[in-house]
Amino acid sequence: MTSESPLLLRLPFTGRWFVGQAGDTPNVNHHMKVRPQWYGVDFLKVGGDSGRTLVRTTGGSVEDFYSWDEPILAPADGEIVSALDGLPDCVLGQKDPANPAGNHVVIKSAPDRFIFVAHLKKGSVAVASGERVKAGQVLGRCGNSGNSTAPHIHLHVQDGPVLNQGRGQRTIFQGIQVELSGKRFENVDWPLLSGLFVWPA
Repeated sequence: MTSESPLLLRLPFTGRWFVGQAGDTPNVNHHMKVRPQWYGVDFLKVGGDSGRTLVRTTGGSVEDFYSWDEPILAPADGEIVSALDGLPDCVLGQKDPANPAGNHVVIKSAPDRFIFVAHLKKGSVAVASGERVKAGQVLGRCGNSGNSTAPHIHLHVQDGPVLNQGRGQRTIFQGIQVELSGKRFENVDWPLLSGLFVWPA
């Protein structure tokens, strides 16, 4: 699909999160059906005694999700080329397909690498177009805006700055802890796959 070197990123959060969608085939990652979103990743924070649950109680509201209102961090150094705020967060189970990324930020990390971080909480976006950011800087907070049925963060990298125009690019996340089928891998640099639990090393 693409022979370019993967973009090296850090995880855009602290704490332990579940990889809901990731990988390079449509059977494990629905983003592979949309060329500009190839290799896209969806993250959901987990908690509870097991460190594997998505909600604190019944999951009846966005506020009950561990992901909700969590700080979301820049996954790389770069320049903000666009930042959208002000769209409402969706009620659980509903979507806003007219604004698929919802409140989101786009970071230019190289001439042909644009990082999209989507579904941020209304009123939380903390950066503006033209601003330089460093990896780890707060971009906003996890919400449920856009084409989203529950609070989570979507991240993908395109070769152009306009959403869903261009080609998705491979990524590798550096310095991460990974749990896969009960086994732990310490301080690794990996591409991600659906079903992993990940957190910063």
